[in-house]
Amino acid sequence: MKLSFKHRYGPWAVIAGASHGMGAAFAELLAERGVNCVLVARRTEALEKLKAELTARHAVEVLWVSQDLSRPGAAQKLIATVGAREVGLFVYNAGGDPFITRFLDSSRADWASLLRLNALTLMECAHAFGGAMLGRRRGGLILVGSQAALGGIRKLAVYSATKGFAMNLGESLWAEWRDHGVDVLNLLIGTVDTPTMREAMVKLKIPDALNMPLPKAEDIARLALAELGNGPTLIHPEDVGLTDPQRGPGFARRKQVIGKSAEAAVFIGND
Repeated sequence: MKLSFKHRYGPWAVIAGASHGMGAAFAELLAERGVNCVLVARRTEALEKLKAELTARHAVEVLWVSQDLSRPGAAQKLIATVGAREVGLFVYNAGGDPFITRFLDSSRADWASLLRLNALTLMECAHAFGGAMLGRRRGGLILVGSQAALGGIRKLAVYSATKGFAMNLGESLWAEWRDHGVDVLNLLIGTVDTPTMREAMVKLKIPDALNMPLPKAEDIARLALAELGNGPTLIHPEDVGLTDPQRGPGFARRKQVIGKSAEAAVFIGND
């Protein structure tokens, strides 16, 4: 099983937002499967520590890249650093909202950085890594998103807008690539037990912020890897544990993407 996964999604995976939480969980599970990892985040010490742990436990190659993906030119720098490595899986786990304010209470520069992080950098990386996968006719993209993608939310205007962009990009790529050997999965999460989530809850003065039970990052990451071939969208926790998966909201989105793509083909072609 490990060999088949590594053949389909290896030999290298790029994990953006890998320093902790969901990103670190993906890195651990992929290294466990024998996939070499490119770890991308801003926190150098956390990346060095994770690299040491992964190489010691799983004897894989690990490259870490200290990169702020909200900065102009971030995607080009990351792609250049990855170089000729054959990337069979791209996990984009970056993109939390550090502001959580009303739209006018943060600056245009702040919102522009979040827009680059959640939309432009993601698009450029998906174009580069996904294009190479399509040429090889194998590979996968996991876009870790949020249920905020499903509609506008007070105090999350730009965040929900950019997560909606990522979801629609992922679903469109799934429709284009699913018959060409490249899997795409949007993973829409409600809440997950990560340091970032706990810090945000404390900042917002949520009662019992540090002790409230939350889904574990490793469990969600493991589920996403298992469902990677069943895109385009997995909504957690609503799609989990159903006796009939076709009754879940993720399956409804799948039907919509297929149906709308067929309708649009009349006008824009089916190539």
